[in-house]
Amino acid sequence: MKNHLFFLFLVFALVGCSNYSEAEKKQFDVKIQQFLKTKNWKMTKSDSGVYDELIQDGNGREIQLGDIIICKYTGRLLNGNIFDESKKAVELPLNSLIGGWKEVLIGKKSGTEVRFICPPHMAYGRSSRAKIPENSVLIFEVKVIDLK
Repeated sequence: MKNHLFFLFLVFALVGCSNYSEAEKKQFDVKIQQFLKTKNWKMTKSDSGVYDELIQDGNGREIQLGDIIICKYTGRLLNGNIFDESKKAVELPLNSLIGGWKEVLIGKKSGTEVRFICPPHMAYGRSSRAKIPENSVLIFEVKVIDLK
């Protein structure tokens, strides 16, 4: 069952990526790589283009798509501007979050702390939000405290 859910997630992630040409994805990847050099962060790139770095491994139950995660997080743009953060723990249904969150967190354990960078096709894409311009690369630092 777990493998089926992971496969469905990958299908949805790949379908969501189709809004961007390979050339556009490459341009975003170049921006991310330049940013990583300035920060000297050592991150791993997934096939979808999401970069992540495990800060602290968890020791609780593995995170699944249907979970509500209890977490603290900070979301930034590449220019360093914070567009969202939780100073107190919040409950977020994982299945309602952007693709980058799902990709990075599914399979990790409760207690995990991770930093990741989402290219636009794994975030909000061509849509803008209150403090997030369209086509934004997003940086998140997330500490998963518990699961429901």
